[in-house]
Amino acid sequence: MSGLAGTVTHRAGRKARAHAWVWSGLWGLVLTALAAPSTRAAGPLKIGEVSYVAADAWFGRYGLEASPGPTAGTRRYASAWSDIVLERDSREIMYDDLRVFLGDAVAVREGQFYLSALDAEALFAPLLRSRDYAATARPLRLIVLDAGHGGQDSGTSNPRLKLVEKDLTLDVVRRLGEILRSQGFVVRYTRENDTYVSLRERADFARSAAADLFVSIHFNATEAKATVRGTETYVLTPRYQRSTASENREAGDAVEQAGNAADPWNAVLGFQMHRALKGELATFDRGLKRARFAVLRLIDCPGVLIESGYLSNDAEARRIATPAYRAQLAQAVAVGILNYANRVAAARQP
Repeated sequence: MSGLAGTVTHRAGRKARAHAWVWSGLWGLVLTALAAPSTRAAGPLKIGEVSYVAADAWFGRYGLEASPGPTAGTRRYASAWSDIVLERDSREIMYDDLRVFLGDAVAVREGQFYLSALDAEALFAPLLRSRDYAATARPLRLIVLDAGHGGQDSGTSNPRLKLVEKDLTLDVVRRLGEILRSQGFVVRYTRENDTYVSLRERADFARSAAADLFVSIHFNATEAKATVRGTETYVLTPRYQRSTASENREAGDAVEQAGNAADPWNAVLGFQMHRALKGELATFDRGLKRARFAVLRLIDCPGVLIESGYLSNDAEARRIATPAYRAQLAQAVAVGILNYANRVAAARQP
């Protein structure tokens, strides 16, 4: 453009030079506008069967400011209390440095980032302003603790280290119960010894006990890769959304489960629990995820299922094998419960 301006100046003098600089400036503005993200107001969007909302405007309602993300294809939404990073075409986001999985991938159209409307309302809204859900907040008094597996159902294991999941979960739940009782909570157990209890019986027990909270403890394993490790936290998948492990929509996604009545507080519980586990244990973060596990579907109170580590990873299994680490794990879960209880109490205050 500067060479063209020089030619015009040579032929037509000062007046042509002025015109050339004006057009050069205008053309630069055009190029800048084309390169920058769109700043026009973005309305709702529909992709297939999924309704989306414009992320900038939606997060702005909660006081979060939009800015470029840390890497290409990302966008940050931040306030004094929250820091959220979305990535285009991904179901995985970062929320306060925690991995969190959405029901639907983030979409980008004409430079604008979009969230699925269900993720906005079922995940982000309860986390950003839980007081809006005070009407459904259950004061935390009675907690049902569920030691995964038992009896003929041994769960997973590590034969090399002679570790069996059903024994480890029972030990952690007993330790956790003692901590919670010392804090004034009423605690009930779905099993107190090495007995088999069906998944439905566990949920029925929580319902009959009028539980305010349900916490299920498990350990993980995989035959695919012995190096896989870390902790993951599960809450019930909201109605109409895919579970984290599901690539495609299924007919069952549209079925409303009993546990879906607690969706907003499931989100708060899951987030507070996952934050406590990562902070207290410093394990690899496998994310806050969603699943339609039977014990989460069939209860009628907020519930969480914790995969506390991989027995198939020898290094992690050796830590789990020590009573000291299981005590630390129980303490981390207790911190998550107490943090959740504080959020419930705060929401219920006038």
